[in-house]
Amino acid sequence: MRNSIILFLFISTGVFAQVDSFPYFSNHSNDISCITFSPDGKYIVTGSWDNTAIIHKNDSTAETAEIIEGFRGAVTSMAFSRDGHRLVIGGQGGKLAFYEFNDSFFQIATEDTSYLLENTQINKLIYGPGMRTIFSACNNGKFITLDLVKNKIIPINGTTPISAAAVAIDRRSYFIAVKGSPIITQIDIFGKVLNTFEGHSNDITDLLVTVDRKSLISSSKDKTIRVWNILNVKEDAIFAEHNWSVTDIDMDPLGIYLVSGSLDGTVNLYNLKEKKQIAQYTLEGYKINALALSPDNTKIVAAAQPNGVSNPAGFFAIKTGIPARKIVLPGKMDLRTLRETNKRRALKIKKRKQEKASENDDSKTNKTGTTSTPKSKVELLTKTEQVIITIKDNE
Repeated sequence: MRNSIILFLFISTGVFAQVDSFPYFSNHSNDISCITFSPDGKYIVTGSWDNTAIIHKNDSTAETAEIIEGFRGAVTSMAFSRDGHRLVIGGQGGKLAFYEFNDSFFQIATEDTSYLLENTQINKLIYGPGMRTIFSACNNGKFITLDLVKNKIIPINGTTPISAAAVAIDRRSYFIAVKGSPIITQIDIFGKVLNTFEGHSNDITDLLVTVDRKSLISSSKDKTIRVWNILNVKEDAIFAEHNWSVTDIDMDPLGIYLVSGSLDGTVNLYNLKEKKQIAQYTLEGYKINALALSPDNTKIVAAAQPNGVSNPAGFFAIKTGIPARKIVLPGKMDLRTLRETNKRRALKIKKRKQEKASENDDSKTNKTGTTSTPKSKVELLTKTEQVIITIKDNE
């Protein structure tokens, strides 16, 4: 009973803990730019400006389980499929690298496929909830949808680097923010503007959409975090507890808890349902570059760099005091089977089109004595040796 009371006071009234209260793990040689948990909570993956990603065990040692190399430039973003079996990593060089993630083998992350997107930096990666789609927000202003089953891309073209992006779980609308602007734009899947969210006074650094699709959450260089009602395009709440740019935010899968990190060295924990701050952790002398909330809600990892220092670089592990949430993952998606099924369907459609075209050509030949062949535009997604993707305009 006594322990329950202590826990209740911790979550209800907030805690303001100092840097020496938390373990710090460093093994990168330059700033960590992105950090995430595997969906089962067993591993922490960090990406860095040292051109590597590192898989750490999520325990008291944070032991290095694997170092992933081969990136041209910094690793800037990463995302897991919901089943935890696939990891995608993007970076400055525009490379999208896909890994089979399985700790039953000696090598946990095994590269499966890689793509090269436009030779431009990837600023944000989102793994679609259906696990067959990847969304990439690029530095050349393009927001690219990659269908992993059809091996097809659908770009929404822009000209200004995208600083933040989010996708509603039903995939019917996207939320985009570009560098140099405090405005968030909601667009449909064809790029048509649906709404704009205005209220920030500086660049947007990150965007999230709650699982119920009712709320959009944004962080900004203006030191604030804002919760927006998507339906009426109005602010529901403003969090202004940081004293410097908010660099990153993360949220639990149910949309109850939100964490934020800032260049002022603080990490905040919020209850989104009650729209209030419940804890603050001060990492004095550090800047927070990225952070993540564990799938069971019990831990925050904050990629933090001592001010004025780039080497070594690491992250803090912070216990939240929130009761552990049971983690339930969906079954493994079999992309290979889906691709084969789609390939057979596409061949059938192609055959029917060819038969129909042949019938039309015969008809035209009978009437005029000449034939014509329609031309189709072809776009090619630059690729690595593993994959060739050809996209026709009528597909």
